[in-house]
Amino acid sequence: MTTYTILKSAIAENIHRTDLTTKIPDFIALAETFMFRELNVRDLETSTTGTTTGGLITLPTDFAYLVKITTTYGGREYALDYGSDPRAETATSGLPYGYTMESGALRLYPEAGTGYAYKIYYGADVPRLSDSVATNWLLDNAYDLYLHASLVEAHRYAQNNEAVSLMTGLVNGLVDSVRRLIERKAQPNRGGLQIKPRR
Repeated sequence: MTTYTILKSAIAENIHRTDLTTKIPDFIALAETFMFRELNVRDLETSTTGTTTGGLITLPTDFAYLVKITTTYGGREYALDYGSDPRAETATSGLPYGYTMESGALRLYPEAGTGYAYKIYYGADVPRLSDSVATNWLLDNAYDLYLHASLVEAHRYAQNNEAVSLMTGLVNGLVDSVRRLIERKAQPNRGGLQIKPRR
């Protein structure tokens, strides 16, 4: 199994700069910022249930992106529709049929009040590597992307523009490759709009 320690050693071997050893964790962190922004890892999709507070759904702490929200009525599960402007809706009561993003939370409409049951399906954040987090899904499945994206940041720090240009092209190809891997591993017959909240 590839680990954070192994990745740091590989980066050090590739940059041939002992004076940059202490910066390697920073290079990895910058690479993660780029990779996590580009990739939605569907193997980490999960679900949770809860009840509303003041019509709002509090997002899980590991929330990365939304797959769908459902409510149950008459023993059947119904998916809610996304609406960017619920103020345009005229209904003021009844079974919620939509939702919107609001200050890092989700608001159901018509107003669901407090205590309304829901189920949220979402993609969880990929945990960042650290001395206490030895590996994660992306490192296990795309070590080459982790390594080369980190090397881009190392060369950028060292102002080696030629290496940055070369590595960036390689990283872009690897990102596409990992996207295809994620698609192959995804469940069939997926549906629903994926919305990332503003933070």
